[in-house]
Amino acid sequence: MKITLALLLLTLPVLAQTRTEFRQKYESSKADTYLVRQGIIMSVKFAATPLWRNYPCEATIKPERTTALSANSSEVMAPELVEQIIDEVIPLEQRGKLINQLIVNGGCNGFKISIYENVTISRATRCKQQGGGTYQGLIKWQAMWCEDKRS
Repeated sequence: MKITLALLLLTLPVLAQTRTEFRQKYESSKADTYLVRQGIIMSVKFAATPLWRNYPCEATIKPERTTALSANSSEVMAPELVEQIIDEVIPLEQRGKLINQLIVNGGCNGFKISIYENVTISRATRCKQQGGGTYQGLIKWQAMWCEDKRS
């Protein structure tokens, strides 16, 4: 039993990059928010328990909001770019088997939710008439360190 638990504890963290790896890979202007591309940020929520506090539970990818409106600021991101960032954060081989996928389009907004064994990935989009593109990507890890103990 102890050997199985030890192996589990050693193998599970390889499915997620750590806080240190995010800091090495991306510029960070404030705690747990990273500039992943020019004009695009990723806010990460890490596990609450001390043992796992450096492992992510949720990452939100969205356009960077600036206080002054500029020609370079945008409310949406290119869908291909969002997919590229998601692939960097959680490569396909680390997601596990695809369990289910849901695509919903209503009016000018759409959602695509992909549920894998190890993560759930969702993307929120807008139609071309409202600027077209992805306005948010969300990655949620299905990991033991992310279990919410609140009842």
